[in-house]
Amino acid sequence: MSTTTLVPPSTQTAAGTVSRKTPLLVSAGIATVMVILYGWLARWRGITLSIDPLHVLDSMAPLLLTSAFIERAVEVIISPWRDSGANTLESRLNALKAQTPAADAKDIHAADAAFQDYKGKTQQYAFAVSLSFSLAAAYVGVRALWPFVDRTNFNSLGASQQWMFLVVDVVLSAALLAGGADGIHSAVNAFTTFFSSTAQKAQQSADTVKTP
Repeated sequence: MSTTTLVPPSTQTAAGTVSRKTPLLVSAGIATVMVILYGWLARWRGITLSIDPLHVLDSMAPLLLTSAFIERAVEVIISPWRDSGANTLESRLNALKAQTPAADAKDIHAADAAFQDYKGKTQQYAFAVSLSFSLAAAYVGVRALWPFVDRTNFNSLGASQQWMFLVVDVVLSAALLAGGADGIHSAVNAFTTFFSSTAQKAQQSADTVKTP
């Protein structure tokens, strides 16, 4: 005779709460480690970033171009591998919806769930491939922060701080590249809009001061 173990609702709720808080706990742990490391390596100085509003797009263009290439490369790799399965599941779902007399709602729901699950796994595979390409690109030199670093200030830093900055830049650049060209383009637009707005306000203030 088989037995079924019943899990109390309170235990299930607690487990669900912990699961939802996992990203927060991980982030807090990383932040704590960073604070400890900074306290240990307190001799590190600030890194000067030089940003020219007129050349932000020029500095970010390699990142945009590389991201677009990565998106295309991921599509070339994923499509032959996953598209046939997606087409089969979608066709089955559409056939059930168009069936006369109407198909059982449970069958339609099951077909839709299988299709959505397949698409979700495809997105996960695509992200893994994209992140791999992005890490490789960032590793060889396609960086987000490096174009804005003041070289004189950077060269005066200690070797450990320079190394750590490059590691952070590689990770950040890979995340941006994996996010796609649209995300980087949005960041560039935010930069240019902010600087344009700041320049206009400064000009208005200067005109106001000059007005008798």
